[in-house]
Amino acid sequence: MTAIEDVYSPQTASELLSDLADCIGRYYSECQSMAKPTLPELTPERYVELASQMLKHPQKKFNELADLTLKYSHRLHDPRYMGHQVPPVIPAAAFFDAIGKATNQGAAVFEMAPFGTAAERAVIHAMGKLIGWKVGDFAGIGTHGGTLANVTALLAARNIRYKNFWQDGHKGDLKPAIMTSADSHYCIARACGILGIGTAQLIKVPVDAKRRMDISEARRILAGARSRGLDVFAIVGSACTTPTGSFDDLRALAELATEHKLWFHVDGAHGASFLFSDKHRHILDGIDQADSIAWDAHKMLFVPALCTYLFYKDARNSWDAFSQDAPYLFDPSDPQGMAEFDGGLRTFECTKGAISLGLWGVWSLYGREFLAKLIDRAVDHTRLLYDMILASEDFEAAHDPQCNILCFRYVPKNQQKISSSDLSNLQQKIRQKLLKEGDGYITATKIEGEAWLRVTIINPLTTKTHLEALLAKIRAIFN
Repeated sequence: MTAIEDVYSPQTASELLSDLADCIGRYYSECQSMAKPTLPELTPERYVELASQMLKHPQKKFNELADLTLKYSHRLHDPRYMGHQVPPVIPAAAFFDAIGKATNQGAAVFEMAPFGTAAERAVIHAMGKLIGWKVGDFAGIGTHGGTLANVTALLAARNIRYKNFWQDGHKGDLKPAIMTSADSHYCIARACGILGIGTAQLIKVPVDAKRRMDISEARRILAGARSRGLDVFAIVGSACTTPTGSFDDLRALAELATEHKLWFHVDGAHGASFLFSDKHRHILDGIDQADSIAWDAHKMLFVPALCTYLFYKDARNSWDAFSQDAPYLFDPSDPQGMAEFDGGLRTFECTKGAISLGLWGVWSLYGREFLAKLIDRAVDHTRLLYDMILASEDFEAAHDPQCNILCFRYVPKNQQKISSSDLSNLQQKIRQKLLKEGDGYITATKIEGEAWLRVTIINPLTTKTHLEALLAKIRAIFN
């Protein structure tokens, strides 16, 4: 039987970290050399069986368990990974995060994570300045994921519009409603259900040719909303949409929100990070006019999930999402003003990790310019793939990419008259074959009911050679 004192000894901790360093080093080396498939070919049942065996027969060595975990993990650090909007994290960011995990810092209460809370406050101030706001005017809070950030922002908007909704529910003739793009993330619909206004009251505005919310359609819908029994209280802009990476016209949406006295929220989970880039921040013109912004650092800032920030243009609004009384943890009347640092009153989480240590660490190590370089490289390589597709006879792109997300499909040269359903099935087969063989990882989506292959160029080690190999592999699959 292992002694408790041995498990907690500093020497044991040092030995485990040394073993882990060797395991992680081998894993990164295998990823960068593309020595193994990007996705291990095992069934979910087989994965569960492997994990269960370790529980039934404990006393394994730490490095054996670590190697097993890494062996059967998705390889985001492989340059052939071009799939979901999840980055290969900067190693230092993961290790800074590990400090918070190893010491179990709980950042919902300042006393339980003094420096973790301070790091969060520091990066929020710096990020708010990038938005264009003045420290002292705005407020921000870290939370575990874009869905929580979006729901919390819309909860604040609801409570501000309908003063007694939190206590009494809705008591009006008109039904509260939210407007968003038809391509917006599904968590906006989920928010409507959670907020108690009903998913039927989510108005999805059609998109234009660039797959942005159609402003003229939004105006038309707003003009007739009350006659349909709806009181639209918020409009959500996407920066950017998940399917195609399209950025709504935030400036136009801000003007529309002001005109109709709507809360303007921006779901910037993926795209808000473009504010770091002098080259690409123009795509977010108008974001400084938002009442609230959701911003994932665990996407385009290359830190581990989950690390999201919710920003309010008016700091006072950050207290409107929740109305809770927990004097054993939070005392807003505290003469030292600790309520400003106790995040638990402004987030869903009553327990929250020190999620900002990774971002604070890499920003302090490498600077804003380095993070901008990662973003610029991802967008540039996506544009390179787009140009390669335009120059080919057997591929076509669904859109001109605005960021590092691109949808395209393979159209065999000898089958130009293939039906849309057969063409959709072909894309699905291509992806399945690609994943099975392990030579790359991409996703798929549907646009206007048709299947398209979809890539997110998010690995900074992906090069032109890897992009060319992807197209060649797709051609070879059915030739």
